Amino acid sequence: MINANIYLYTNDINKKNHIKHLTKSIGLEYAEIKASSVNSKVSEIIGLPLPTPGSPLLSSVSLNRAEKIKAPALWNMPELILFFGVSDAKLDEFLAEYKKTGLEKINLKAIVTPTNLNWTLYYLIEHLKEEAKRFSQ
Repeated sequence: MINANIYLYTNDINKKNHIKHLTKSIGLEYAEIKASSVNSKVSEIIGLPLPTPGSPLLSSVSLNRAEKIKAPALWNMPELILFFGVSDAKLDEFLAEYKKTGLEKINLKAIVTPTNLNWTLYYLIEHLKEEAKRFSQ
């Protein structure tokens, strides 16, 4: 999976097929995120080796709690797109082309950064939800 730029989780087959085609049409690579990966670290999902303590790739937040927070037993994973190694121009192109499809918006999107590499996917999703709440107020 390390060669992918767009990582997607959705149960919507139509949306999945459109995004897979769109990604390929603009020269990016696509991979799916499995719901069973919810307690995996972002670095594992994208296929990078795990950062080690003291690595410049880790922030103090990720070392303290974000790597340990797990999803509750009956938690449902929402739709999510992760962008990895995507230039600003390609990101803008992807988002513009996605909008043209007329498909329902995917609310949770994140760029993989050194800060969130060691976070669990669950923690990242909850963090994105909190950010969305703050911006909507």
